[in-house]
Amino acid sequence: MHTAAFFISNYYKKTDSFGISVVGNENIITVGSFQKGLKKAEKTALIQIIKEHAIKEDDDLYYLNPGICVELQFSSFQQYKLSNPVFIQFLYNIDWKDCTLEKLVATESTPITHADKPLFPNTTITKLDYILYLKEVSPYLLPFLENRLLTTIRFPHGLFGESFYQKQCPDYAPSYVQTYKNDDIEYIICNNLETLMWLGNQLAFEFHIPFETIYSNSMPSEIVFDLDPPSVEHFYMAIKAAKVLQQILERLHLLSFVKISGNKGIQVYLPLPEKTFTYEEVRLFTEFIANYMIAENPELFTIERLKKNRKNRLYIDYIQHSEGKTIIAPYSIRGNKGGYVACPIEWDELTEDLHPRQFSMDVVLQRLQKGIHSFAGYFAAKEKQPFRQVLDVLTNVQNTEGAEKNLNR
Repeated sequence: MHTAAFFISNYYKKTDSFGISVVGNENIITVGSFQKGLKKAEKTALIQIIKEHAIKEDDDLYYLNPGICVELQFSSFQQYKLSNPVFIQFLYNIDWKDCTLEKLVATESTPITHADKPLFPNTTITKLDYILYLKEVSPYLLPFLENRLLTTIRFPHGLFGESFYQKQCPDYAPSYVQTYKNDDIEYIICNNLETLMWLGNQLAFEFHIPFETIYSNSMPSEIVFDLDPPSVEHFYMAIKAAKVLQQILERLHLLSFVKISGNKGIQVYLPLPEKTFTYEEVRLFTEFIANYMIAENPELFTIERLKKNRKNRLYIDYIQHSEGKTIIAPYSIRGNKGGYVACPIEWDELTEDLHPRQFSMDVVLQRLQKGIHSFAGYFAAKEKQPFRQVLDVLTNVQNTEGAEKNLNR
């Protein structure tokens, strides 16, 4: 359980409850209401004070200017709402302006420093906004970070200063931050909300994770096709490539998911059962699919690693899918000027109107609040994935031409 300070902003007649708010970004933000905890005499006196000092009344509400501060206990704060708030005491000695969103968020995690620091040019996004974003997406982001060696990019001054990659866990990390040593590097393992909030306070962006977990015996947990167009202006090529890939995977009855990279490309995921396939086995599949796509669309796609030789074609990066290599995690913010998000989307969102700049932190939170969680069935799909059958076909085929014929049946 957690405790924090709030001020009473209204009284709900029908539910006999007291609305509570905090101050955030110089705005009053309502975060819920409470009924429990007040003694009978306290409640009677509070209602009387509200009625006498209400600035407005309607059929359901008494509205009140900020002033009456209370301490509440609560179980969690998610989607800007308190869960299970219970009155503890009146706070007579604090100003209502001290009941802040920043302090409320800090009750569930690490203290927040420089909460009002701006992070991106030409936006109003602050450090507090970013930490709140991480908190809200944590149920969707943390499962992808769990037990994976984490690489981040630190932006101590937002996009207004230098940045640097961070793999090694710093000595000053709190005790709750789990680590795992690999190749003489003590990596952070972000397995809990506290670590995620601490990383946010460190202004760590871009959570890059390997394709395997620390317990996977060096076997991939998923296949990811990274569809990389020449520039963001060529994003339409990534849309085209994703659609072509979707059709191929559907013909093979493989379960797939798609996400915007947050920069200029699109990434297509195939979840795999844990500790089942080697990278060598998976490479047989990814190389075949990449070459097949190029054979069908040689003017659009390439596997040429040197940019100067790609000739404005989209790069299908299957070589990057190997042990120790990383990919941007779903729901991670990117270190670009708009602070755009590597956001999972639905396959039917791949239209000509789609663009990475549509996926700001606010938009992603709105999608989740509406129940749009496009990777919702991701982990359940691992055990349903019929990859073994496809791999067996590729393994048994004597040449690429035979495999292509099998694919086109």
